[in-house]
Amino acid sequence: MNNLFDFQRFGKYVSLELIYNKQLFYYGLGAIISMIIVGLYSIRALNESPITEGDLTALLIFIYVVLGTVIINRAFAAFRSQKRLITFLTFPVSQFEKFLFEYLSTVLIGVFVLPLVILFAYMTEGELHKIINPGIGYTGLDIVTNITKEIFIGSEHEVYIKKLLATIVCLIPFSIMNLIFTGNSVFTKWPLIKSVLFVAAFLTFHGFLVYTIFEKMGVGEYITNENPLFFFSTSEAALLFVIFYILVANAVIVYSSYLKLTEKEL
Repeated sequence: MNNLFDFQRFGKYVSLELIYNKQLFYYGLGAIISMIIVGLYSIRALNESPITEGDLTALLIFIYVVLGTVIINRAFAAFRSQKRLITFLTFPVSQFEKFLFEYLSTVLIGVFVLPLVILFAYMTEGELHKIINPGIGYTGLDIVTNITKEIFIGSEHEVYIKKLLATIVCLIPFSIMNLIFTGNSVFTKWPLIKSVLFVAAFLTFHGFLVYTIFEKMGVGEYITNENPLFFFSTSEAALLFVIFYILVANAVIVYSSYLKLTEKEL
């Protein structure tokens, strides 16, 4: 294809994919919501005392990690079958459009849509369970508003720091999903296991890099009480550097998966 992107052509491609996968989408959505409702109901029913907000937050994060991994593992599913790969590569849309759909239908759904589905299932279960047993301790979206309020409590400087830290926390699952997404474009057999190992190796590399710089190269000696942030003048500058580094790393990782797709088409 000569054109990198054509909105009308991409729209038709998305429509065809949605029609082809609509049963999987409906069944998957129904299974996710049902599983969360049944699971939360069972946990609440089996506990004599109401679940604490901290335990509930940990449980919802665990659900998000598991479901997010399942969704991202569907990326580049055509690469795992020679017949499906040929069909995928010869479909009359550009390489970029194929890649964009894979990214939108996995990573962005995992980052933005999945949390909303989990919250919907959580609220549905809570409202229904509260009718049966008002003492379950269900507090609706207070679990979200309490976290939001915590960010905006304090001085202007403290709030700014908390916002930067919250940004880094939000970028962590996004980065892990991008890593698994890229792993799926590289590995055809056992992509999930190999992608998880790839993520572990990636994080280990960064840990080793930090250790080498600050311990083996002696950079840590320059971090003193007078200069606690080394070459950063303020904590805001250090956090902004971390955010910038994460964004650049994500861009490089995602672009690598695009190059892998173009390599297969060649």
